[in-house]
Amino acid sequence: MQAQQWLPLVDFPGVERDDAVGFRIGDTLYVGSGLSPWWAPQSDFYGFDIASQQWFSVAGLPQGMERQYATGFVVNGKGFVFGGYNGSSYLNDLWRYNPIQNTWDACAQLPGSGRSGSTSFVLNNTVYVIGGKNAATSALDEVWCYDAALDAWVQQANLPFGARWRASAVAHAGIGYVLFGRNENNVFLNDFHSFDPMSNQWVALPSFPSLGRSHAAMFGLDNGIYTCFGLDSLGHSMNDLWTFNQVSASWNALPGLPDVGRRGGVCASTGTAMYYVTGIDEGNTRLKDVWMYSPFLGNAPLSLDVIPTLMGTYDLMGNETQEIPNKVMIQRYSDGSVKKILRLE
Repeated sequence: MQAQQWLPLVDFPGVERDDAVGFRIGDTLYVGSGLSPWWAPQSDFYGFDIASQQWFSVAGLPQGMERQYATGFVVNGKGFVFGGYNGSSYLNDLWRYNPIQNTWDACAQLPGSGRSGSTSFVLNNTVYVIGGKNAATSALDEVWCYDAALDAWVQQANLPFGARWRASAVAHAGIGYVLFGRNENNVFLNDFHSFDPMSNQWVALPSFPSLGRSHAAMFGLDNGIYTCFGLDSLGHSMNDLWTFNQVSASWNALPGLPDVGRRGGVCASTGTAMYYVTGIDEGNTRLKDVWMYSPFLGNAPLSLDVIPTLMGTYDLMGNETQEIPNKVMIQRYSDGSVKKILRLE
């Protein structure tokens, strides 16, 4: 029996949705926009306090700014939402969220066509917005950089490995990574590439060892790069989890989500844990559940003749700690089981 490295948390408080956007600022996750079960783009946002495990309402995007398929990122303690699709138009606007003032401000628009389904990563406070699709084509190979200090966009060289929509991306240890997506012919891709900002070069890495997919999640933890879920070329929504070993340059499968496969949710990482919020399952039912994954909860064999002993206490970010009164904590036992506790004082 394996320890649960996946833990269900408190449901998202808004309506079920997919293709929302999110970002993490400090110990708070912010999630909003997306497409409702009645196919209406949304503009509301909510915050999730990781320490207290509680959701709370925050200011939504301004009225009329509803969207799905945006991309989100954080620079210098501010959250950003770029682009997307509002049901009739592809968007090239950029909005900045100030968590202290709980306000949204319009920033410089991308000086190019509106687009949806772009992906992004941040390296050295420079944002790289990659791919997407617009009204003219179903996949773009463009790369744009946004400088938040100057509030300015600069177009970069196009992707050398081709156009893609709804790819997955992450920055880890100073390098950007792009995986999956669909090209202009709606082919599901499984190729994997890294970008070094120092050399300004893309490098091909070993492809994902299964079918191509879109709408997947990609995240970095302190011990490496991961990908999970998504829609594959056979139409299946996945519940699997993989990690890429940067030393051996190989992919390894890990225990997947103990629930239905899904795609199009919001993924955010603290470095020691990943949070996955909302999405849509293979039956096209939109979701509002929230899951946390942390490899640091560990695995242990089940012993039927030994009373389980407490092996460690962890906070909701997966960090080992002491038991703290009035805080939700996670305890891991020698039989591989985990328990959530709350001791009130």
